[in-house]
Amino acid sequence: MQFATWEPFYNQILQDFGFSSARDEEGAHLLAELLQYSGDCRPSAEERIRGRKAVIFGNAPSLDRELDALPPMDAARIAADGAAAVLLRRGIVPDVVVSDLDGPFPAILEACQKKAIIVVHAHGDNLDALARYVPQLENVIGTCQCRPSGGLYNFGGFTDGDRSVFLAVELGASSIELVGFDFEDQSVTPRKRKKLAWAKRLIEIALSEK
Repeated sequence: MQFATWEPFYNQILQDFGFSSARDEEGAHLLAELLQYSGDCRPSAEERIRGRKAVIFGNAPSLDRELDALPPMDAARIAADGAAAVLLRRGIVPDVVVSDLDGPFPAILEACQKKAIIVVHAHGDNLDALARYVPQLENVIGTCQCRPSGGLYNFGGFTDGDRSVFLAVELGASSIELVGFDFEDQSVTPRKRKKLAWAKRLIEIALSEK
């Protein structure tokens, strides 16, 4: 997704949540600085995804149960943040982990050490996490939700789950299956419910591009 296409949604999100575009830009600048000596891992991620089915794992409470019912398949495995911990516990190493680093970092680090590509997202509320955790990671693709620069990407998307879908679309997945997503989870906070509503809306938009 081109930023010009994403920008109207971004502006709506800023207004809806009261986020600061200046802080988002500060986060993006920090991540770009942290990654300035890293190679671009996008080609490696694209090699794992292009032309293949992508299964995207969300961290809904139903994930374990859904994994039990999932048949074996040849697919690119993309974990949205905390879903990586569940997959690793089940002996499944994701090909890609998409995270803004507010989930269980030990699982993200373990996935990285097992050669997963880590798509780290910068925004205005995670500067401390970026500074603390990014230097411990390898195989990183940097993303942001503002206009990208400095080697960062903006594939579209807001939450880890819907950004995973936009990533899969951008990198050429032949089809996409969602596992462990619950957009109607009533156990979460009102703010999280609003994020889930945005995630559902944005995933529908991303999948319409397939």
